[in-house]
Amino acid sequence: MRKVKIAPAGAFALSIALSASAGTPVTFAGLEIASSSEAHYACAGGKEITVGYVNATNGDSFAYLPVDGAKHVFVAVMSGSGVRYAWGRYIWWNKGNTGELVVDGDESVPPALADCVAKR
Repeated sequence: MRKVKIAPAGAFALSIALSASAGTPVTFAGLEIASSSEAHYACAGGKEITVGYVNATNGDSFAYLPVDGAKHVFVAVMSGSGVRYAWGRYIWWNKGNTGELVVDGDESVPPALADCVAKR
């Protein structure tokens, strides 16, 4: 199970861990959490993904999700509609209860994860 949590380290810090056995959490000193949540998505082709979302009090937003067998922190970037999170060559698009994972931002190529809908 993936968890998003705060771990104080002198000042507030953003801490993201996968589970109690995940080892050392990723921390971003100086960021204070405004809110966090986790969504479980069912996607086309029977694929599933769990995404952690974190909003910091300074306006920064993050998504934490697995890509190519490893977990990555995606950072929110400008979007005309919904929220677009970027990490390397990957974009996680989230709008309402839907999402998709696009490679290289190329919408002419089928997404790596398509038609993802949050489970209730």
